Amino acid sequence: MSIINTCFRYGRTVLFLLLFGYSCFYLGTLSVHSGRTNVTIVREDNEQGDPTKSVTDFWAQFFVSESPKFKAVLEVKEPVKGPVLPETESEESHTSNVPCLNNEEFVKENEKRLNWIQQECPNTVRTKLSEIKEMFYFPKSDLGWCPVYKAASSNVFAHFCSDYFDEETCQNKHIKMKDYEGGFRSLDDFREKDPPPESEQRFLVVRNPFTRLLSAYRNKVELLSHTTAYTEFFMDTLMHYRPIRWITNFDKRDSAFKAINYAQSMTEGRNQRKPEPDNPYLYPPYPTFKEIVYAVIAGRRDNHVIPASQRCGPCGSTHYDYLLKAETFDCDIKNMFELTGNTRLLTNTERWATNQTPVLNQTMFYSYYSTLTSDQLDDLLNLYQDDCLLFQYPCQKHVDNIRKFKSLNPDFKHEYRNTWSGRVGDWDTIS
Repeated sequence: MSIINTCFRYGRTVLFLLLFGYSCFYLGTLSVHSGRTNVTIVREDNEQGDPTKSVTDFWAQFFVSESPKFKAVLEVKEPVKGPVLPETESEESHTSNVPCLNNEEFVKENEKRLNWIQQECPNTVRTKLSEIKEMFYFPKSDLGWCPVYKAASSNVFAHFCSDYFDEETCQNKHIKMKDYEGGFRSLDDFREKDPPPESEQRFLVVRNPFTRLLSAYRNKVELLSHTTAYTEFFMDTLMHYRPIRWITNFDKRDSAFKAINYAQSMTEGRNQRKPEPDNPYLYPPYPTFKEIVYAVIAGRRDNHVIPASQRCGPCGSTHYDYLLKAETFDCDIKNMFELTGNTRLLTNTERWATNQTPVLNQTMFYSYYSTLTSDQLDDLLNLYQDDCLLFQYPCQKHVDNIRKFKSLNPDFKHEYRNTWSGRVGDWDTIS
């Protein structure tokens, strides 16, 4: 009897251990199934080679290995989709693919552009269209030019440089562009005389005002290419237009200065201690595109954002012989040099890439402009309406497409990224 009791007692223990072991094994297999990448196992000797007719290799599933004559085909994940773009063609990409006009075709096109300006001048809304801020005159070429900055202005300087400076100087844009002796802007020889020479021919280079404004932002603000010149403006913009979402006692100017100084230090490669994480001006540590647009609409005017029609006065007493466009700059200036006997200037192919940010594409254009309010878009249309009219840019269509982009991508959010050349720092993406 004692033997039977002993067997019964130990038998229950053995049965419990067997059941417990089986349970552990079963749970372990479930864990393997749930934790593994989805795998389709295809026999190598499948004549059809059709993954839909695959068989399961439990060896590979359970032991993350491959048994003979089997191979694992990992499930391919769909790529992350970008925002949906309005069905429209990018103007700048379109014009860049158009073959250059020959001299005869360019003369006709240039005449159409100039005649259109004279036809539409009575329909402009600004009253100070004849105020020319500055006019350069290049005596060796007998050409006069009213610069519209952020409209291929650096490349215009580059073409004329070889007539007046040595090769080493022409390869250093910082020497030529600064306001000191030895630069274009400081030499009286390049100031147009009053009255101008009778033989002088004037030209003007214009650009789509919406892409020009964005280019100015990406170069001067995001890239921080003129740090000392814009520090006070950046600080004022942050303090006036960046909303503070909590009540706290802090020095606005000091916090804004620390944020801007931190961004500048990253641009210049200097080590700078990161400001306190609760600094409301740190993300991003410079004005956003929306904040800059607020300032421009409120009256901020500098050479990079002022409308070209106000800066160079094509509707006033100033007569232009050539109207070039930044979108077709290389072709236009080539034709102008050939028609004016200045083909030697075409040999200066040194291009001054003043904007080291990633090349602007259609998605980026809509991304930046999607941050603006509907009222801001209307205000920009009002600000640049004369440029859009006189130089035949479809600004209303741009605004309509920006609004369409926002409706197609209601959850889209622009990100400010640390992706431009030369910057160092401890942040990669700042929303």
